[in-house]
Amino acid sequence: MLRSRDELWPDIFLCRLLRKPRGTGATMAKAMNEKSFVEKREPEWRRLDELVNKATFRTGALSPAEFREFLACYRRASRDLAVARTQSDNAGLIDFLNDLVGRSYGTLYRAPVNSLGRSILTAIETIAQTFRRRILFVAASATIFIASILFGFIALSSLPQTREFFVPDAAKESFESWKKGEFEERDGSAGALMTGFYAMNNPKAAVVTGSLGAGTFGLASIFLIYNNGVMLGALAHETNSVGHLDFLLSSISPHGVPELSGLVVSGAAGLLLGWSLLFPGRQSRASSIRSVGKDAIVLLGASVLLMFIAAPIEGFFSFDPRAPGALKVTVALIEVIAWGAFWTFVGRERDSLKPTTRVHAATVAEA
Repeated sequence: MLRSRDELWPDIFLCRLLRKPRGTGATMAKAMNEKSFVEKREPEWRRLDELVNKATFRTGALSPAEFREFLACYRRASRDLAVARTQSDNAGLIDFLNDLVGRSYGTLYRAPVNSLGRSILTAIETIAQTFRRRILFVAASATIFIASILFGFIALSSLPQTREFFVPDAAKESFESWKKGEFEERDGSAGALMTGFYAMNNPKAAVVTGSLGAGTFGLASIFLIYNNGVMLGALAHETNSVGHLDFLLSSISPHGVPELSGLVVSGAAGLLLGWSLLFPGRQSRASSIRSVGKDAIVLLGASVLLMFIAAPIEGFFSFDPRAPGALKVTVALIEVIAWGAFWTFVGRERDSLKPTTRVHAATVAEA
């Protein structure tokens, strides 16, 4: 039966202090080698014991640097155990290393029991990591959207007769309202009602934009991104023609930062799915879409979350005539900085650790 750590640590010192080299020259040399081995390796064994205790009593307590140190110490302790078993007859030393390596293995490969807070933090980090991993598709989606805005604006400026094509009948009343350059004041109940409307409608649009990419090789996603961009470009032209472009931009910017980001991210999910179908490589199309499916779902989830975040801002603040335009622009700039920092830095320190945590036990113990 293995002894407790409190009983085993003294055996290390007994090995070094009480074991006397006696007998034949070979036996004496073996004892002296063992003493040198213990003196050299003991500090790292103690450090591994500290890291195991820290990870055992508080799940996820190891920092990225500590986790890397833990893996390195675990590998070397596994080798030390193999050496002790083959070259030493010191039962205390072997028992100690066996216990230390066993606890390390259990800590590394046990099923994680995460708290709700830790689970939420992991989900947030996963969103940012997936965004960075699929940045090319996000950039492609953003490019399509921005190009569509410019196309709608320039087309109406150059060919006013195309207004009927770019501004559907259902949108004309809304366009005329924007051209007035003012909003009717809303009370709290009206703001709550509109927040509910935005929270139901916009996330649904994000899901449709992204998910249709799987069935249309990305074409439906491209069309929906384009359609939203052209409409915004046309609206920008219309308000600019009456001198209210600044009113439009200041009014849509507070909620537009998360909402339009959500549109772009959902478009990226659709483009990712479409790309996996068009260019599956050596995989079947089914395997290809499965390989990107998790990332696409994360991007869709992120887009829905962004739409939910935008809803109360749009319902209570963006269209409030009492809020000056300068304040709205300031809020939007703060949002841009905050979201930029989120997409760039959150979870970055763990990007390189993700593959490591999946390593097989045999690989971890390799020399």
